[in-house]
Amino acid sequence: MPITTIRDNHGIFSEKMSLGLVTALVATACSLGWMIASENWFFVAAACGLLLLLVRPIEAVLGLYAFLIPFESMTTMENSTGPTATLLRYVGLLAILMTLVVGWLRKRIVRPPQTAMFWSLFIVWGAASSLWAINPAMALHRIPTALGLWLLYMAMVSVQISTKELSWITLLTILGGTGASVYSAYLFIQSGGAIGRVSLTEGSTQSDPNFFALTLLLPLSLACGEVLSSRAILRKSLFVAATAVIALAVFLTMSRGALAAVGAITVVFLFRLRLNWRLFIPVVIAGAALLFMPRLFFERMHEASTSRLAGRQDIWQIGIHSLKSYGAFGAGLDNFSNAFQKYAGTSLFFAGDQRDSHNIYLATSVEFGIVGTLFLFAAVRSHLRAFPRPSRNSLNSARLVAFEAACWGILTAGFTLSILWRKAFWFALALSVVAVRVSRENEQPLEI
Repeated sequence: MPITTIRDNHGIFSEKMSLGLVTALVATACSLGWMIASENWFFVAAACGLLLLLVRPIEAVLGLYAFLIPFESMTTMENSTGPTATLLRYVGLLAILMTLVVGWLRKRIVRPPQTAMFWSLFIVWGAASSLWAINPAMALHRIPTALGLWLLYMAMVSVQISTKELSWITLLTILGGTGASVYSAYLFIQSGGAIGRVSLTEGSTQSDPNFFALTLLLPLSLACGEVLSSRAILRKSLFVAATAVIALAVFLTMSRGALAAVGAITVVFLFRLRLNWRLFIPVVIAGAALLFMPRLFFERMHEASTSRLAGRQDIWQIGIHSLKSYGAFGAGLDNFSNAFQKYAGTSLFFAGDQRDSHNIYLATSVEFGIVGTLFLFAAVRSHLRAFPRPSRNSLNSARLVAFEAACWGILTAGFTLSILWRKAFWFALALSVVAVRVSRENEQPLEI
């Protein structure tokens, strides 16, 4: 029997639901009722999650993934085979599967943008570099992570995501950043500032505050966009509060790279929206968070030059020297530390052994050579050029600028942090591509 289709805000749907889906919904509803009566609340939550996954699969999987990104260090699975295995990894695998399945079943597979081609070439070249890597084992160990991040990116940019789905994912992104920020600020206040730089715990240790700050950049920028685009007083007030608490958490991490990223986000907002007076609301709110900073914050900012950016300048100097040997084809994926070790004596100051690059652009040049570097810059250039210039629709403009500002902020953080294989980096890029596509296909604003 032929199935006619209709189009709404969610894309192309079948007019008649498949028998399998109806059966699954009925079975889930019956099971849910029985478990509530039996007070099996854990299974009730699981059944609700399954029901949500069946009814709103895109919002459920990608929204959950976005929400959990700031909490990644707290989702480490202690009984897993590797120390880096986290709940977020398995949510990401589920997100890839569900997004592609929904795209195929509902005929929402679309051609990915040109940017995706450059990122694909970048990944392929990176994987190929393992053939001539200084330490092939290190390169092969990094390939699964790189492929996983690339697959999620490709899944998101190759499936038509509707305005409403994007709105829910955006909201959950902000909520995840807000929740993590509230919890980290609470830990700081409870300890009386004794914990120093704020982050989230990872087992019995504290995760890197720099990377925690990275996960908050996208929620911070999106919250600012909602402050500028919201008309209702209550709605605006809620997003003002979210902006304030996320900014406070970012500053409490005392990450100089994240602080530079926040500056880049602010500059993009000011430049794109042409010094609109409404911009002073989130800027003042975020700036007010500086009033609550401990003395350690200002000491770290002051010692940036005397400490040579915590030794980063010496690492970069050695990395640049290593380009003499590895500038053509590269030292291999994830092999910057090995190239660094071979040239460790070329710096005036001792920078340590087997150091990380703390710079994604230098790391790419050393590990992938000139070819990989060209792919990276082509991908970044294509990505940033895809953002349309702000239009008269101030609601749409502020929300799109928020995605663009977040990308600029994260790329700025890449000058001092090794974030190339971080989930927050790839998710921000993929979600911004989705936002650009939605804005072009729909005349209505990106409302939450």
